[in-house]
Amino acid sequence: MNNMASVKTKKEISLIKKACEITDCIFSEIISLVNLNDMTEKELAKFIKSRIKYYKCKPSFRAIVAASGGASTPHHKPAQNKLKGFVVIDFGVIYKKYMSDMTRTIYVGKPSEKEKKIYNLVLKSQQKAKEAIKPIIKCRDVDAVSRKVLGKWNKYFIHGLGHGVGTRIHEMPRLNKKSRYYLKRDMVITIEPGVYVKRKFGIRIEDTCIVQKSGCINLTKSTKKLLTF
Repeated sequence: MNNMASVKTKKEISLIKKACEITDCIFSEIISLVNLNDMTEKELAKFIKSRIKYYKCKPSFRAIVAASGGASTPHHKPAQNKLKGFVVIDFGVIYKKYMSDMTRTIYVGKPSEKEKKIYNLVLKSQQKAKEAIKPIIKCRDVDAVSRKVLGKWNKYFIHGLGHGVGTRIHEMPRLNKKSRYYLKRDMVITIEPGVYVKRKFGIRIEDTCIVQKSGCINLTKSTKKLLTF
């Protein structure tokens, strides 16, 4: 299966890196908001849109801001729900036609020990998947590593591990259970494990990454420590 179009040039990589830098800047602005714990999903989504415009970019896709039970739907549409419990924030920017994609999950309130453990399990799932990445590994094998770490929570991981990113937000290769693709050097991909418990909560942690000879390198660099507000 030919996936050479998914391999990025040095120029393409530099543009994607810039898009990721802007995404990180916007996330730092989000977590600096003094009224974050008093905002609604819609209000935060509007703030993200305004900051993307400030950086003279366009959104890669409509920003996802999903709190509590709404976060159990991976592509939740921001509503008037107050930010409470786990809040999934997923957005990216288009910089000179090239895109970024990043998700962070924060917590508004005080998480229980069980909630912290689940969050850290999702984070470990992402880390172990990244450690497995190298040129000429099957995408489905990386997906399997992520799922194995999740253990009993794997049944709540209801989408693939990731996808390619470039001038489109979803490009080849796909990283999922059935993928026949192999990863190659200079592919730009997302790694985004998640756990979604219907009507209760959702957690997703996603980075845009580049496959290198030495392994997987993050292009989005925002903290993944569980931030509480």
